[in-house]
Amino acid sequence: MQRWILAAATLMLAHGTAAQAEPNSLQKMMLFRSMVQDDPACMVDVVEGLAFVAGDLGTSAASSCPDAFAWVQFGTAIQEEFWDWAIDPTVWRSDPLPLCTPSVTGDCCDPNAAPDPANPSTQCPIFRADYDPVPPLPAVPNGTPSGFVTDHRGIVNQSDPGRLLRDLELELVFRNRPMFDYLYRHDLYSKEGLGARNRAQNAAISTGDIGAAQRLQVRLPVDAVMVKADFVHQEIMLDQGLIELIPDGVPNNPAYPYLTVMLDGDGSDGTVPGMYYMVAMTNASKDIPIWHWYAMEHVTNLGRCDYIGCNDSFGYAVDGTTQAGANFGTTFIPPHIVLNDDKTSSNDPLFEAGLAYDPAQTGEVITPELALMLDAMGVGTAAVDPDPNLISIDDPAWRNYRLKGTQTTFTHATGVPSGMGATVTEGGFVNSASCTTCHSQASVDQYGNAGLQGVGATWRPNLQGYGQVAMGAPDGDWFYNFGGTQVTATQIDFIWGILLASCQENGTDGHCASYPDAPTIVD
Repeated sequence: MQRWILAAATLMLAHGTAAQAEPNSLQKMMLFRSMVQDDPACMVDVVEGLAFVAGDLGTSAASSCPDAFAWVQFGTAIQEEFWDWAIDPTVWRSDPLPLCTPSVTGDCCDPNAAPDPANPSTQCPIFRADYDPVPPLPAVPNGTPSGFVTDHRGIVNQSDPGRLLRDLELELVFRNRPMFDYLYRHDLYSKEGLGARNRAQNAAISTGDIGAAQRLQVRLPVDAVMVKADFVHQEIMLDQGLIELIPDGVPNNPAYPYLTVMLDGDGSDGTVPGMYYMVAMTNASKDIPIWHWYAMEHVTNLGRCDYIGCNDSFGYAVDGTTQAGANFGTTFIPPHIVLNDDKTSSNDPLFEAGLAYDPAQTGEVITPELALMLDAMGVGTAAVDPDPNLISIDDPAWRNYRLKGTQTTFTHATGVPSGMGATVTEGGFVNSASCTTCHSQASVDQYGNAGLQGVGATWRPNLQGYGQVAMGAPDGDWFYNFGGTQVTATQIDFIWGILLASCQENGTDGHCASYPDAPTIVD
């Protein structure tokens, strides 16, 4: 907590030294990050606890009202208790069985079979909410707490604290039932099933059956939803001063509590049991072909609006005049900027990273529309957390998360590449992050392996040495050999979970033992 107070004080000092009468170049460049997302007519209604974008724009909510739609999706995922959905290890099994078909009837996975509530399969995809008790969440973070948390040799900790947390976080990806069912029934949970899709497309092209090649594209249903939540172990949170000890209570931030959950783990190698704190989310809904993406950040995340700012035209109004020389309106929090005092004239504006974005300075206040929506949905309505060990719908900590921004295009209508990145989820490369572009690369080759090497990777390192990622429209060369008209990488509809896919039977050449001639799909 001392770090939060110190950062807020530093923020006030930085703004005091950076006073100016005219807008500087960095403030002007925020024109491209502060584009208002929602149509002025966007409205949200709640009927019998269900929220939706109302009026004429409701039919195009994800595109016309992306910020309002993000808050609706956020509340709905909480209502549906997303923490009990399928997670990647329960979709892409480490030792999967083949999909049951008319020709494969034994030792196979049948998506039409009723689940045994007491005996979840370990070789077939399962939807966790179908079982009692619900199978536990894994607790295998990227880094293991040890009493001393590294700070990347002091290089990154101050300028990009989000990267430190990213390297130590527990990231869990939850997928709702429509998404789970599609992946299961379309045989996309093993390398054999994934590779068969690519092989079948190319076989169809070679015989001139172009319609079949098109039908073999992976297209998830419009009600598919993904929630990616980033959790950090209590020991790290204490070490970094993000929470403090509370007498007779669970350590937390008393002003802005984090959502907490006690995870014992599922026995996986590297399991680190303990109390975990949710610091960020990056979620997506298939309401538009390239998905609707939005990022949520805990309000106290250091560096929360660094580099690209925070953009929300529905949930929270802000004071756009907090930086001298510019007025950003009520929907955008600009990144911290300070003038370079080393020069005697033409002082360059510089990003000042890793500081707090205290609502006392940003002027953040919840809008009446969002407050009414959350109240009507029963989200975050309790006075105190009913049980810090469990995630609950009414935990008031839900009100301490802020929309970082939304993304629904590769490139804006004016030709500017769109982008979005959360402080922790994209720590180290926030400035170049693009959900749509990165996930567009999720694809497989004829063996069910990743069609492209690297997750959104480019050749460019940033100034700290971390790789920048691709922004803007995808490159057709990623997916096709145009000279021979071949699909070199079959796009799997923006789903990076395929990286966890395993073979049903390993071969001797590093690939699976065999691949079916065509994908098997059970309706």
